[in-house]
Amino acid sequence: MKSSKIFTGTMMAPLLAIPSTALAQSQAQSQGIGFRAWGVRAGVSEDPDQFVAGVHVDFGEFAPHVRFQPSAEIGIGDDVFTLAGNIMVSYYFPVEGSVTPYAGGEISAAWYNLDGDCNGFGRRFGRPGSCDSSKTEIGPAAVGGIETPLKSGGKFLAEIQIGTSDLPDVKLVAGWTF
Repeated sequence: MKSSKIFTGTMMAPLLAIPSTALAQSQAQSQGIGFRAWGVRAGVSEDPDQFVAGVHVDFGEFAPHVRFQPSAEIGIGDDVFTLAGNIMVSYYFPVEGSVTPYAGGEISAAWYNLDGDCNGFGRRFGRPGSCDSSKTEIGPAAVGGIETPLKSGGKFLAEIQIGTSDLPDVKLVAGWTF
């Protein structure tokens, strides 16, 4: 009787290890830096008041639920043309259901080409009146949003960014990851 229990226990151990090994391999594949997906984004910003559009790249997780997702955007409006590069790192909360909230931060480098009558936005740079010139700003922004899978296999995101220094005060974007 004792030998059958030992035999059963010995035979069951490898069978029980199979699902946990598969889960560990699946988690290892989802973690690590590397290209996962790319997508498009568009929205609006405040100060400067612009329409923004761009692309983002999902480079995966470098820690559990922590994703590296840089983006590049252009902004048009408020007598300013903007080019921005953003390096975002966010924590994706492991919640039940199809909507995943996330929060994090980013470092943005924005190049502003000020054109025309820049009495409003140009004052931020100490250039009231006519200000045909450019300026580059680098600073942090807080990021929060939601992401949800689509039936097509992609993901939809809605995001808010709160900037500091001479970055947009608020940016609202929606996007689609392929």
